Amino acid sequence: MKIFRIIFMISLVMFVSVLYATEKPSTTVYGYLKFDALYENGNSSHGNFAIWASDSKGNGGLFHATANQTRLGFKFKGVSFGDFKVTGQLEIDFYGGGAENKAHNYMRHAFLKISNGSLSILAGQYWDIINPLNPFTLNYPVLWGAGNMGYRRAQLSFRKDFKSEKSIISVQGGVFRNIASDYDGDGVKDGVASGTPMVQGRLSGKFLFGEKASLQLGLSGHYSKSKGVNRYNSNSMNVDFLLVLSPNVKIVAEYFSGKNLGVFLGGIAQSVNTVDGIEVKAKGFYVNLQFKLSKKTTFGIGYGMDNPYDDTLAVGDRAKNTSIFGNLLFKLSPSFKIGFEVSNFATEYKGLKEQKTMRIQNSWILSF
Repeated sequence: MKIFRIIFMISLVMFVSVLYATEKPSTTVYGYLKFDALYENGNSSHGNFAIWASDSKGNGGLFHATANQTRLGFKFKGVSFGDFKVTGQLEIDFYGGGAENKAHNYMRHAFLKISNGSLSILAGQYWDIINPLNPFTLNYPVLWGAGNMGYRRAQLSFRKDFKSEKSIISVQGGVFRNIASDYDGDGVKDGVASGTPMVQGRLSGKFLFGEKASLQLGLSGHYSKSKGVNRYNSNSMNVDFLLVLSPNVKIVAEYFSGKNLGVFLGGIAQSVNTVDGIEVKAKGFYVNLQFKLSKKTTFGIGYGMDNPYDDTLAVGDRAKNTSIFGNLLFKLSPSFKIGFEVSNFATEYKGLKEQKTMRIQNSWILSF
């Protein structure tokens, strides 16, 4: 296939280029230690963190405490050749399962990148191209399943920037691991069985206003298909928005619309209605205002909504999920922060009772 010939040629160029490398590799360690303690008056999807509200089963309140979001990363500066530099990154946290006090590690990023400043090629696991922004939340999922969409997966992607004095136009595209469940139970994941990768693309512009203000707008989308007893397609069209009014104030927002979006945590993490054999369609958005009150204090507030289409759901499926939150982050030293967050999740279920939970969270963070 033509796409695999392109991948081969890119790999060959990168290999030959390394033969002419001139610099020695180096490694930088980074990360943070994070402790979270929280109380909720209902029940949430995962306890230590929330994506949606679940049946409380009569419990009057729940308390959670964890250090699982502690993060460890390594940044690699590789060899350079000509105008191109090779870098890489490996990053983990500890939400990989296991007992609460013996958590397993969990790979977040593992990639290498070759770049000359305006053109870059990335190979490995990293964020999706679509919906590249995230709100700031102390809650581990950044409104995933509640208005935010986009996750991480293996990819071979590129980015090309066209720069002028007050603007940057960027074109991105790539092929990605096609992740889909084994819906027909034959032992082969239906995304792999399709024999084709997922494709993603994004066109964006960043425009400067004066010295400290800017506006970034992006339009992105994806397409993939799976192969099994039932053949399902996945696609989306998305808009991202970032307005920086000053170094102290910015507004982040995104919108998505599509079907079979569970692998992006869209559709409230639901992909396919297997009862009726159809893809779950959904749309959603979030908006987040971040305001620096002082050099040491940051305030944020936000709202998100993920709204699957009822006619594509089975009875009992999650039909609508909203979240509203506010947080305060106090920077007590360059590396030490304490944060507080209050959030409310309301989740509707098709044919069942709506569930709600309000969460009060305290976080202690030491960065390095």
